[in-house]
Formats: sequence, structure tokens, C-alpha cells
Amino acid sequence: MAQASPFRPKRVDGAGSPEAQPAQELLILPTGVFQVAEKMEKRTCALCPKDVEYNVLYFAQSENIAAHENCLLYSSGLVESEDHDPLNPDRSFDVESVKKEIQRGRKLKCKFCHKRGATVGCDLKNCNKNYHFFCAKKDDAVPQSDGVRGIYKLLCQQHAQFPNSAQSGKSEKKRGRKKHLSGNHIQSPETMKCNTFVSQVKEEHGRHTDATVKVPFLKKCKEAGLLNYLLEEILDKVHSIPEKLMDETTSESDYEEIGSALFDCRLFEDIFVNFQAAIEKKIHASQQRRQQLKEEIELLQDLKQTLCSFQENRDLMSSSTSVSSLSY
Repeated sequence: MAQASPFRPKRVDGAGSPEAQPAQELLILPTGVFQVAEKMEKRTCALCPKDVEYNVLYFAQSENIAAHENCLLYSSGLVESEDHDPLNPDRSFDVESVKKEIQRGRKLKCKFCHKRGATVGCDLKNCNKNYHFFCAKKDDAVPQSDGVRGIYKLLCQQHAQFPNSAQSGKSEKKRGRKKHLSGNHIQSPETMKCNTFVSQVKEEHGRHTDATVKVPFLKKCKEAGLLNYLLEEILDKVHSIPEKLMDETTSESDYEEIGSALFDCRLFEDIFVNFQAAIEKKIHASQQRRQQLKEEIELLQDLKQTLCSFQENRDLMSSSTSVSSLSY
């Protein structure tokens, strides 16, 4: 990425007259030149509705960088460079900080779309889910904001159901920066009802693990129309296992979690029986392949020895012919 260009005075948003510009001119000091960090400039999409959260962009012309306002606000490693002025709706992000956040995002994959650039992380300290902001919403993650304290954080769907467990999360570093939320992130009544119900039955399930509780629990899910939701959550968890195991950055705790899910669940007992048969089949195939390789090696060694004998006989015959010709 190109280096940031030298500072050039810019208009203060909300004060478009030329008289407002001298306040940001360079200050010449005896020890050198003091430069004000270049800020991202606010832009609004002329074709989007005014009340949608994705119509507000911030742009850095010198670096050809553009980013959605909420993508900036909810990025875990980015804070505003100045305290927010309540009378000014514009945000304060300096270009260099945004460039560093873009660089950090290149190492992070989104849980939803599996592409890099996922700078919005779940606020729970031990959760390693990362998203693009709009992918997070598609995955039913829950953005949370406190405009007074300047905290903008996100909880994945799993941890949004237990907000108390996320109080010691990653959002502390955003305090002291006053940020503004341009979109409406209030959960729908259906989603809140669903999350509350799942939270309650999970707590009940944790207190009683015998079959007399598990059966009514499943029946209640069915009556509430949440059985498919529960099964989809389980399937999503199972589908994410191969990706986690193949990822080189998978942590030891992830392996332990996956191991517990697979080996401690009676649901997979038949699978393990079949898997054992597959192992035996692979062992047999490997033994056959090893026997074939052994026979092939023996054949090649025999061929090599035959060739050596042929070469020796040829040399011997050539030597005898030479001696015979000399005797004449």
C-alpha cells in the first residue's frame, strides 16, 4: 500500500467556508514542522436511502481507501483519534490507523464468508470468531453500542444469549472514544424471544442431565417451533469442525472442545464403529501396497544385478577379443 501523502489542509466538515480553513494550516515551529494526522473524510452514497446504515462511508483520497462507518466503529483494533463532538455528526479516524487495521485484517478470516479482512471480533475474551461487519449481522451476531462511553462491540450469536459472560470482553480499549452509531441495531421481538427461550432451556438442561429432563426439553423445543433452530445450530457446529481442524491457527482449546464434542457424545458411537472398520480397511490396503512395493523393489534389484552381470560378461568378452587380435 502506498505511503501516506504529506499533510494538506482540509475543510472541517460542517464548516465549508474558506474562513474555516486557516485553523488547520501547518504550524511552523523553531524545531521543525508540526503535522496534523490526515483524517478520513465523510461521504454519503447518493443512491442509497438516507436511513440505512451502509450509506455512510469514510474516504481517504491520498490512499484511495474507503470504509463503511460501522465497519470502522466496530473494528476491534481501531478507535477514533479524537473525542467525539456531539454537535458534529462526523467521525474522527486518522488514515494511518485505518491502514494498520486493514493490515491486521489481512491475517483474519471471517467465520461467515471465510474470506480475509475480518476485523470485527466477538467481544468475549475467549471467543476467536472474527467477521466482516455485515457478515456478522448475516450470522445473527448482535452489535451493541454505548454512545456516551464510546463503546462499540459485537457479540456472536452464541455469546449474545449470555450477555453477562461477555462483560470482561475486549471493548475496554474503546472507552474514552465517543463514537456514533448510524444504524439501528435493536433486536426484533422474535429474535429476543428465541434467545431468551434458548437461554432458559440451556440453563435448565445444565442443572438436570438425566433423561427425564432431556425428553421434555426436546418436546418443548418442538412445541415452541424451535426444534429446527436447535438442530441447525448443532449442524452448523458440526460443519465448522473440518475447517477448524484444517486451520493451522487452531488452538489447543479448540482441539479439546472438538474432541469432547465428538468422543463424549453417544450419538457418534455408530460412526466410530464404522470408522474403525475404515481404519482396518486402510491398514489392509497399506499392507498390500507395501507388499507390492517390496516385490517391485526385489524385481528392480534383480534387474540391476542381471545388468551388472551382463556388463561384466561384455567387458570380459571384449578383453578376450583384444588379446586374440594381439596374438596374431
